[in-house]
Amino acid sequence: MVVVAGGARTEDAHLIDDEGQLLPVNGIEEYLFTALGASRGGDALHRVGITYHVVGVLGGQSSGKSTLLNCLFGTKFQTMDETRRRGQTTKGAFISRANFEVLCGDDGEMDAGASALMESCAGKSLPLFVVDFEGTDGFERGEDQSFERQLSLFALSVADVLLINMWAVDVGRFNAANMSLLRTIFEVNLQLFSHDSYTKEEKPTLLVVLRDFTEVDTRTHFETVRKSFDKIWDNIVKPEAFKNSTIDTLFDLRYHVLPHFKLQRAAFDKETAKFRQWFYLSTCDEYLFHTRGMFRGVPLDGIPSYLSSCWEMIRKSKDLDIPTQREMLARHRCLEVKKQILQLFTEFCSNYTERLQRGELVTHLTSLLERDVEDKLRDFHQQTRLYRVDIVRKTEAELEEELLKVELKLVGEYAKFISSKVLEELETAVSVTVDGALRWLLHQAQSIPFLSAEAGDAGGGTEYMSHLKSVERASSNDVYITDNETCNVLVHSFWKRLCRALQAEIELLYCDYSQQHQRQRESQTLNLYDRYASLVAEDPALQEAIAHVVLDAVFQKVSRRFASMAENAAETIHQAFEGVLNRNQDGTVRFFHTTKALQRIEPQARQAGLVLLGCLLYYRVKVVADRVVYKLEDTDGLSRAAVHLLGERRRLIVRENSEEQKFFLHYATISEAPRYPIGAPVVETDSGDTSDNVVDRDCVLLSQQAVQRAFDLYTQKCEFTMQLQLRSIEGEKQNLPAWVLPVLLLLGWNEIWYVLSSPVLFVVVVIIAAVFLRGFLLTQWAIFEETGPTCVVVGVRVVVRQIRNIYKALVPMIPDDVKSNVARHRDPGSFSDVTASAVGTSWPYAAAEPTVLPPSTTSATLTRRLKKEEEVPTQKE
Repeated sequence: MVVVAGGARTEDAHLIDDEGQLLPVNGIEEYLFTALGASRGGDALHRVGITYHVVGVLGGQSSGKSTLLNCLFGTKFQTMDETRRRGQTTKGAFISRANFEVLCGDDGEMDAGASALMESCAGKSLPLFVVDFEGTDGFERGEDQSFERQLSLFALSVADVLLINMWAVDVGRFNAANMSLLRTIFEVNLQLFSHDSYTKEEKPTLLVVLRDFTEVDTRTHFETVRKSFDKIWDNIVKPEAFKNSTIDTLFDLRYHVLPHFKLQRAAFDKETAKFRQWFYLSTCDEYLFHTRGMFRGVPLDGIPSYLSSCWEMIRKSKDLDIPTQREMLARHRCLEVKKQILQLFTEFCSNYTERLQRGELVTHLTSLLERDVEDKLRDFHQQTRLYRVDIVRKTEAELEEELLKVELKLVGEYAKFISSKVLEELETAVSVTVDGALRWLLHQAQSIPFLSAEAGDAGGGTEYMSHLKSVERASSNDVYITDNETCNVLVHSFWKRLCRALQAEIELLYCDYSQQHQRQRESQTLNLYDRYASLVAEDPALQEAIAHVVLDAVFQKVSRRFASMAENAAETIHQAFEGVLNRNQDGTVRFFHTTKALQRIEPQARQAGLVLLGCLLYYRVKVVADRVVYKLEDTDGLSRAAVHLLGERRRLIVRENSEEQKFFLHYATISEAPRYPIGAPVVETDSGDTSDNVVDRDCVLLSQQAVQRAFDLYTQKCEFTMQLQLRSIEGEKQNLPAWVLPVLLLLGWNEIWYVLSSPVLFVVVVIIAAVFLRGFLLTQWAIFEETGPTCVVVGVRVVVRQIRNIYKALVPMIPDDVKSNVARHRDPGSFSDVTASAVGTSWPYAAAEPTVLPPSTTSATLTRRLKKEEEVPTQKE
């Protein structure tokens, strides 16, 4: 191959042959004289000094490296003839001088001015030598990568700019994009410049050229390439001096794209002409050479000896084998086997997935998967046993982890399919649990006594009492001071009670690996799985996965319900107000006969609604890891999936860090809106704040404005309800005039005498009168209960209760077999109430400890079906 440059004949020199032999020093000198158009023996090389540059190209075999150099620099490197064969063209390394002058005349699309500028600049540009290196990943070399490493280190030792030829479609891939080559380049460059004389300015330019680029935006591809480089850089072993360095410390990274060479030839030539200016036009913004001299500082007359000594050191030095060839081979081989085995196991699991989609469930699923995982691991060990032990063990651990992920994915799909039936069984129980907790809350809330003015003065402070006095002056009605501490303790107790009740439902689904408890729970849980009971009973991992899915579903269901209640908070707490107003504490309907009784119960009902508003402020349930330590003998014989799921077991608890313990509404009176907690650090879940003492914004259901708006609407609705009740009471009153009875006696004297004179008729009239008199007396007693002295009413109630107890003792009731068999209460309202001592203690330890539930021999579903009426907690006297 011959090219005419400046009137001289310039030949490409085979710098390194395919056997790894470097051109002798005399041969290199002869080529340099020829390239400069000077006669051998002159001072042409000396006059050039260090004012020259070297560009090298690396990339995959048959990727168009030589074609790129020929179009870019006017060289005549041999290119591949695709009509004959595909294979290795460049063997070893070839060197040639860039011939920009000849490109001026060949570019027909360039105008005269631009062509003249290029010819002028090219004539004045420094000598530029181009080295075409052998492609990597070729069939001829096979798995022998030692020569590739040697060429890479040689290129780094001489080239100012190293072109990395890469196809745009291969961006993001490892093998196709020659990322292993980049890893080699990074490693050998670190080894080469780890000596003390290294300076930060002494670094080559790594220019990535993306070929056949057809997109518009280049940013995404460049970012992907940079991320790939950073990942490789982070994974290599770096010397101590470069532990905290980035890739930019040793390389100046640049990027460029070129259109398709064949399909977009015109655009390719145009972009190549622009790209060419990076190498010879010093006024170009993208000019690559920041100094006039070769960045290694080697004079041109000394470059033959420099290249010879470098190549000799590279061929003999053991320090350059980092990592060693055997380590690289072990890494690639292990990754290849790992990928193959993982693909086979994925296909194995996909068969079960397809059967699941057809409704076919396989028994002993986890056992089948576990056996196949064991076979795959043995196969991996058999294929990689001759390679480095540390690499094999590391890759085997990674393979086992990825196989477990695939297995867990399939088990999770089975669990989701079966959990739909379990959720149907538990849906009613969850709703009943929440409803029971709300009833318990309202029952306790209406029992909280109001504070006196002196108590409020002692606990509220000067500012609080001045505010309270202003409220008293503004209202003619009595001011009911709410016990703020007791209300907040009740709110916390509500969430704690709800968590215990929900957790009791979910605990039935978890496997108990202690044998003495497992048999007791089997009868309670199997019927929850419907027709899949036998399938789940034989697979602990599947049962554990179902419990995980059900826990998440129950948590989401309850959270959505409270979020829905908070969205319409005014209506929610108004319904609570009406429930307390119209229902006695034993659940029976309450009828008001006097306005006094209605007005006496109204403050308690309003307080109950406000306490419920405090519960809607913040969703205090969260899912946390269940830190239960199991003995080895308890988990012996379990599959990998079962042990993994057991380690990820979770439970429901109440949110109660130091800031959440303060995040409560502050109650003053029932006639004013509760004060919103201000000052608590509220952060987003994904904000990155790792502090535990924060309030989660996603759990805040009501804002300050929402609380105020809900209270205003609640007040209006309560006043409207009270007006309706008062009208109903007034409408039921029947007051006859005083003269009606005398007139009836006077006008009906004959009829009265007739009744008295007839014994049979008299008895009938007496019976009818007794019935009506009983109703009249009961009505009068109800009125007396509402308006009479409290001491008298309470005394009569005590006497009546004692009489009833004596009657029950004399006449025993028939035992209820159904209720006696139900030991586990579904309704959280049946748990122990908040005691007076707990209410009197300080927050947050005022809440009662969880009640230990006795084990039940009856299934949860059967219990719910047999219970015909929820048990309502009796009111404390």
